[in-house]
Amino acid sequence: MPSFQKQNGATLFVALIILLMMTLFAISSINLSTINLKVVGNMQATKLLDAEAQVALEQVISESSNFLTPTSTTVVTTYGTVTVSTPVCLDSQTATGYSAVNTAIIPDDNTWEIISSVTDDLTGATSTIHTGVKMRMLAGNCP
Repeated sequence: MPSFQKQNGATLFVALIILLMMTLFAISSINLSTINLKVVGNMQATKLLDAEAQVALEQVISESSNFLTPTSTTVVTTYGTVTVSTPVCLDSQTATGYSAVNTAIIPDDNTWEIISSVTDDLTGATSTIHTGVKMRMLAGNCP
């Protein structure tokens, strides 16, 4: 029979080390899951803001009057205020395929740039979308 008096508590020491390591693993996994949750939440907020900015851009693009007399537009949404910049005409080329004698009535193919920016009032997250639009218009609408 082995003598119990010769044991010096090595089992207790090893058990405490293993318990400490398991505790550190648990804390580390909790921290990692919290960080991942924050990253996913930020990505979701950004995608939501992108969608809001895109909706405002579509509203501006859908009305040709916004290109005839370009002005900036502000759209208030449930997540923040979207500011759509004044459309800027980048390029104008005479449309091909027309045989009119008077070149003043031949339409132009105009390329416009529009920038939409939105800031979430709650989180402060921002999103900016640059969009290019090519539109056939009457001649002389691109300054």
